[in-house]
Amino acid sequence: MASTKRVFHHLAATSTVVVVLLLSAAAPAAAHPYVHGGELPVDSLATMDLDLAHGCDPGHAGDEEITTEVAIEVPEWLRIVEVEDHPGWDVEIARDDDGAAEVVSFHDDGAQERAPVFTLDVVATGEVGETRYLGVFQGCDDTSHRWIGTDEEPADEPAVGVTLTEADPSSPPPPPEAADDDAADDAADDVGVADDAADDVGVADDATDAEDTDVDDAGTPDEDPDTAAGEDADALAVDDTDDAGSPTTGLVAVVIAAIAAVAGFVVVRRLRGR
Repeated sequence: MASTKRVFHHLAATSTVVVVLLLSAAAPAAAHPYVHGGELPVDSLATMDLDLAHGCDPGHAGDEEITTEVAIEVPEWLRIVEVEDHPGWDVEIARDDDGAAEVVSFHDDGAQERAPVFTLDVVATGEVGETRYLGVFQGCDDTSHRWIGTDEEPADEPAVGVTLTEADPSSPPPPPEAADDDAADDAADDVGVADDAADDVGVADDATDAEDTDVDDAGTPDEDPDTAAGEDADALAVDDTDDAGSPTTGLVAVVIAAIAAVAGFVVVRRLRGR
């Protein structure tokens, strides 16, 4: 009986050691942000789930801070095709001049999560078997973490490691342009606005030319002497007509006629008197 108890005690002690070892092995994966599965196929459209694992200040178990901001620094070996919506979070994407994502930021908008999981559609490049790293910033109200440490560039907090695997032939990558449709549309809109502005300038120029033509046709006395002289001659002709047809001219004619009649009458009387 005593020997049986010793066996149970031995098994219990062994089981405890095994559990501790398993927890110790699993601890690194849960101690900082990580990608579910830890792998990405090269040259393939893949879904990447970034798990923050815990809130800020994880040293106080059960009293971790709510995560309020997460930023992913997009390395050259990774192309962001799409960032899936995550309820309660706003997304911002900073792009370079070519439209490629450089930084993807998430801002808490009421989610109140300690360890959110963000999903992104990506395309990874590199050699199969390589381990690549993602730099991640995690911010809370009072503290923050910069998960950026690598073997080449050590830091207090390790970056998110990803192992590259064989390409997935069933999920080919989309062309680079597909990831930058928004940027292309914005550029096309800008070109359209520029064209409209050019058209408006053309219309304004046409209106100005037409205005100049009307002014030239109208002319001025200094600019067109012949026209001015013609207008003066017409004015004089109108004045002469007015003078000939005025009431004063008619009255003078009547007086002259009366004088002539009286003179004629006087002449006739004198002749008869003789």
